[in-house]
Amino acid sequence: MLARVTLTSFPGPGYSHAVRFKPLICQPYLVIRRMLLYIALCILLQSSATALAQDTGKVRMAYSAFSISFLNIFAARDAGIFKKHGLEAELIQMAGPLPVAALASGEIDYLTGYTTGIVATGQGAPLKGIMISLRKPPFFLVADRTIQRPNDLASKRIGVDRIGSLQHLVARLMLKQKGTDPEKVIFTQTGSVSNTVSSLAQGAVSAAILSGPHNVIMAQKGFRQIGAADELPMHFPTSGLVVNETRLKTDAPRIKSVIRVMLDAATFCRKERAWIVNYIKDRWKVDGKTAATVYDQWLSILTPDGKISVKDMQEYFDLAYSQKQIPAPINVAAVTDYSLLEQVLAGK
Repeated sequence: MLARVTLTSFPGPGYSHAVRFKPLICQPYLVIRRMLLYIALCILLQSSATALAQDTGKVRMAYSAFSISFLNIFAARDAGIFKKHGLEAELIQMAGPLPVAALASGEIDYLTGYTTGIVATGQGAPLKGIMISLRKPPFFLVADRTIQRPNDLASKRIGVDRIGSLQHLVARLMLKQKGTDPEKVIFTQTGSVSNTVSSLAQGAVSAAILSGPHNVIMAQKGFRQIGAADELPMHFPTSGLVVNETRLKTDAPRIKSVIRVMLDAATFCRKERAWIVNYIKDRWKVDGKTAATVYDQWLSILTPDGKISVKDMQEYFDLAYSQKQIPAPINVAAVTDYSLLEQVLAGK
């Protein structure tokens, strides 16, 4: 039966539309015309919204958690580095598969969780990694007072944010490097940083993977730091920039502006130690000594030029796949594009 379509509201793109159907006995072409008009208007509004975001210089970036891993991005926003380059940063916290889907669909412009984006390419996501901020994650293996060495963790629980995550892989690598079989420990998924810290403090786990400032705070309370990701021989990406591959051709000038922001932010973080230490102190609510330690640990893993060699990254992803930490093999060379970064570094 033919129907007349009546919109009870006309919200912007991305929202559901209430539709009321009424029987229609004649003039079926009117129904088709109205439906086509409705679809065209939705497309027009979506295009207008995208164009408006580009015209105003808005940059939508997803980050997974309020973590020291993204210190340079937070500092770039709050120190005015984005504004210096004519950009307005909208930092959106998104975890799990959501940021990958949002980047692939154009809902966000950049994904800052580099490993997350590259792993998704192995399952067909149309993404490219264009810049890397940290050559290793700022992860530390922190244990309770009864643990003297990694071998003491046999048959004990180690807390990680998620089974199969970067934390999980790093924990396994740290244990193996220190002569402990990772198959002999029990990894417990906590779901969040706060849950991990609470689990360790309350004795629900014997050790946990923590990053700053939590590793420093727990050490001050008497817990033992028995491993660090920076001790591992390989380099592997943590935070950086991942984009939808179609934008590399359609929006190259804008992407280069964002790359300049990230490079300037790295330089700022190196030179303005006092500013960054105070920033960590204020944002993470810690004392000055803790903030200074966190800063020094983070600075030691900051890349000098926004890159890790493709060979080093391939070694990491091959290992992750062999350990069944990622679902599919990754051809790093095929999903990495440093061309715009190279242009920026060359002053172009």
